[in-house]
Amino acid sequence: MPVFHLNEMPKNKRIQMIGEFYDTIAYLKDRNEVRFFFKSLLSADEIATLMRRIEIAVLLSAKFTYDEIAVLMGVGKSKITNVQKNLLQDDSGYKIIIKRLIEDRKKRLKKIKKDNIRSISPLEAVKRKYPGYFLLENLLDVALEKLETNEKELEKEALLFTPSACLNRKK
Repeated sequence: MPVFHLNEMPKNKRIQMIGEFYDTIAYLKDRNEVRFFFKSLLSADEIATLMRRIEIAVLLSAKFTYDEIAVLMGVGKSKITNVQKNLLQDDSGYKIIIKRLIEDRKKRLKKIKKDNIRSISPLEAVKRKYPGYFLLENLLDVALEKLETNEKELEKEALLFTPSACLNRKK
């Protein structure tokens, strides 16, 4: 069976092929289409491998050491080094996605924490039903919530809010 090597193609064909691949990804309109496409294109393990590289990049950008990442993620130092090399490039795509991923994780963590707090108290249901009677208390709750949300702590928590890291911590 013949083996395909991209570098054996003429340069203009390589550029066209890679460009069309990028265009193909850009044609996807939403998360659902992206999911369907990648499920068709890659195996679950291949998707997980790509995501773990992104997770390594997130941790490297947060100044985690190679040893910490190796323990946390269960990966070898050579994989960390490869990600680090790409991360150091000025045009690193990792930098774009890291920022967006951390912001998304922070939003999800805030929502999870808010849902956990709000779902417990029966008083919350009454406060929502009769907000006028609890105006001062509701304002105080909002103010306290803003004070309690330590952005740096949330950032740190968001960095570690990864499925892979959670799996390795339980082992």
